[in-house]
Amino acid sequence: MNFMEALLIPPSAAHVSIAKHTIIILSLFFVPYISILVGSTLFSLIFSVRAKTEDNNMFARFAEDMVKTLAGSAGVAIILGILSLLTIGISFAQITYGAGVKMSQYFLVTLLATIAAVILVQVYKNSFQYREKSFGLHIFWGVLAFLALNDVIWSFVASAGILLWPEKWPLIDTIIPLTFDWNVIARFNHFMTAALAITGGAILFFFFSWMGGKEDMSDEYRAYAKKFAVGITIAFTIIQALFFLWYIGTLPVMAKSYDVYVSAVICVFLMLMISYFVYAFSQNGKLQHGTIAFVLFLVLFLGVAKNEEYARETSLSYQNYALARLDHDTKKKIEEQRAANSGAEANIELGEELYNTKCFACHQFDQKMVGPAYKDVLPKYEGDLEKLKAFILNPVKVDPEYIPMPNQGLKPHEAESAAMYLLKKYEESK
Repeated sequence: MNFMEALLIPPSAAHVSIAKHTIIILSLFFVPYISILVGSTLFSLIFSVRAKTEDNNMFARFAEDMVKTLAGSAGVAIILGILSLLTIGISFAQITYGAGVKMSQYFLVTLLATIAAVILVQVYKNSFQYREKSFGLHIFWGVLAFLALNDVIWSFVASAGILLWPEKWPLIDTIIPLTFDWNVIARFNHFMTAALAITGGAILFFFFSWMGGKEDMSDEYRAYAKKFAVGITIAFTIIQALFFLWYIGTLPVMAKSYDVYVSAVICVFLMLMISYFVYAFSQNGKLQHGTIAFVLFLVLFLGVAKNEEYARETSLSYQNYALARLDHDTKKKIEEQRAANSGAEANIELGEELYNTKCFACHQFDQKMVGPAYKDVLPKYEGDLEKLKAFILNPVKVDPEYIPMPNQGLKPHEAESAAMYLLKKYEESK
């Protein structure tokens, strides 16, 4: 068991619904953020190397600007990267509660990889200050950060993808599932190409539109940044459409549904719309077209998240039934307990009241009446409240000298209250 499992509780229907919505909402923070980290780190590395080999200061600035503008601060990394993924992992573990799939383990591995990756990105970003003096170390940190981000993406898509294959859950003993699976490979490649595409869109948005765009850009720098961003956005948006269709085609049969196909068509349409607005921005230079393209990227990520949810819901039909049954049984047990107790708890005061109204006529502590004296029978119940409570609830004939005690029709909390009072009085009388 790891710390994620310690945070889980048997889920109600409301908990499951909240968990499913949480996955979609926080995916809109985590997935675009990690995607932009991947693209900005890779392109920054490429331009940093080109700047060194071609002795081009503009490339050096472009490399630094990309990672420093798009990677965000350590605080952003904690919120969008680490905390978002932690909550997503707990939500996934919640919807697979009791199913035997090791979701908490898989997402713990992904979380650790994410923590390492965002730290390495920050180290790489800060390494630009000594780039000229220690170029090899600078590149080392960048490559290490990029490889760590690749591990994050692979672990994330494999961990989420295992929900599409319930029949494989008992067979997996690796730290992350589906290490070699065509559907995961297709999803990984789609994620990577989408990452590069949205990075181009992010350059257009944050370099040219956000808060008036970056300052101190020369005409040459501006023209090159625009050309580069437009080119990679259009190219990788088209390429990601192919990988996305490959991912849809390799879904297991039980994960396919009408909703999956319809949402897939909508996602491909959004990719075409993104390409159109980016191309329009390259032709007319209207900043709103670049902004629209970046917003459409976020809508696209929402569409992909919904598509994945539709596939999961179809695959998890038996798990959803099991959770609904668990919720029903839990509620039934609670209702039965409430009905038995009438919402009340046992207490000494209630026990004294019951003794005076129901017990006193036949029993007293120190003398025989219709029934035996309590001082003679209570010793065998001393220290055993449950045993006395059970007898009061369902009395049986014990001593042939006395008539059977009639059932008083008490509720469980009333019988417990009477037992508490009698044992207390007995202790005081000794």
